[in-house]
Amino acid sequence: MPTKLWGGRFKKRTDPAFERFGSSFKWDCRLLAYDLKINAAHVKALKACGVLTAAEAAKLLSAIAGIQKRHESGRLRLDKGAEDVHSAIQAELEKLVGTLAGKLHTARSRNDLVSQSTRLYCKAHAAKMESLISRLQKEIVLKAERTQHVFIPGMTHLQNAQVVSQAHVFLAYAEMLERAKQRLQAARPFFDVCVLGSGALAGSTFNLDQKLIARELGLSSIANNSYDVSGDRDFVLNILSSAVFAGLQFSRIAEDLMLGQTKGFSLIDIDEAFCTGSSMMPQKKNADFVELARGAAGIFMSNFLGLAATLKGLPTSYNRDLQWDKRYLFDSVENCEALLEIFIKVFKTLSVNEKRAKELLSDESLYATDLVDCLVRKGVPFKTAHEQIGRIVSFAEEKGRPISKIGLDILKHFAPRIDGDVYEFFNAKHSVKMKKTVGSTNPAEVRKQITKWKKLLG
Repeated sequence: MPTKLWGGRFKKRTDPAFERFGSSFKWDCRLLAYDLKINAAHVKALKACGVLTAAEAAKLLSAIAGIQKRHESGRLRLDKGAEDVHSAIQAELEKLVGTLAGKLHTARSRNDLVSQSTRLYCKAHAAKMESLISRLQKEIVLKAERTQHVFIPGMTHLQNAQVVSQAHVFLAYAEMLERAKQRLQAARPFFDVCVLGSGALAGSTFNLDQKLIARELGLSSIANNSYDVSGDRDFVLNILSSAVFAGLQFSRIAEDLMLGQTKGFSLIDIDEAFCTGSSMMPQKKNADFVELARGAAGIFMSNFLGLAATLKGLPTSYNRDLQWDKRYLFDSVENCEALLEIFIKVFKTLSVNEKRAKELLSDESLYATDLVDCLVRKGVPFKTAHEQIGRIVSFAEEKGRPISKIGLDILKHFAPRIDGDVYEFFNAKHSVKMKKTVGSTNPAEVRKQITKWKKLLG
């Protein structure tokens, strides 16, 4: 069993069951690379304030670099019985440089070490998540570019509403994901803080050059209050809330894909690589990935709420309860990244059934709003036009006939101002071209949006 960083005051060994329960190595081993980076920066700061000689600093930096190299090559074997990754690295350094390793913990507590390494993890993975979202957006925009000519029924309340292009729907996903990305960007300042020098809670008696440490770690600010820092996990809540927001968008996109690939729609085809079958029914092709993606939103929510509940009753400064933050953090971040990696492949291989799209447009009630607008242009008040076209739609449904097959004399019975040009409106291309506003499904607007996104995403 490794020597504890805090063991001098104790006469008894830790209870083995408590030792196992209290160990966080199985989670925080993910922080290893960040811990090594912090150690190197701390060595330089200790040298600058006279705690380490130039020779001692060089020896420690060489040992840290050696551990880093072994870690990157997969040859590093730390003691899994260690209390945490920070203790395991300390023990490894002691093997390499002996008692000199004991100087490394000068002017530092595990509190600020844990906080700093976790912040670096959050900063790196928030950037990775942003990058993955951008890659997913690129695939979605590419799919939009290729489906500009495909028109489908847009829906509200899961009922046919108006004609839109499939590209317009895909571009909606790009917008949704951009908001998720903006949430991650807004969280950056919470990660981008140097907390080293805060010690356990009160600061350090050594004159550490915190600006030097911040530069070495690529951080833009220094913590204002050491007491606050030791118990602060708001930065973890921020990345967890970002995962919640992203998960909500994933879930809604997944639901669209799920509906689109059902037999009733048969509009979207999800590649078999992301589907499974049934152990009983040989015909089944289940879009399991999108179902799992939809369900993951609940995991992200529960992780956010779990940590929020942990923090809610804690006094300021450090409490051991905070160790649980790693389980929530790593679970959300790793699942979010995995989902994004797969979503990129799903959209790369996704296909749209153009023949089925045309069949779905046989519902001429999709053009009802266009007919209302046509009457308004002829001087009919909108409310009156709405009522008149509503009665025409109801009549067509009762008779089981398309509106375009109803004679003009009958249509005029319901809407006296209606003219022969009404029959021109039952056309998907005509319908979308009539839209005039910015951000609409008008093909010209869709092209503008595609151009904008391609420029934005690079």
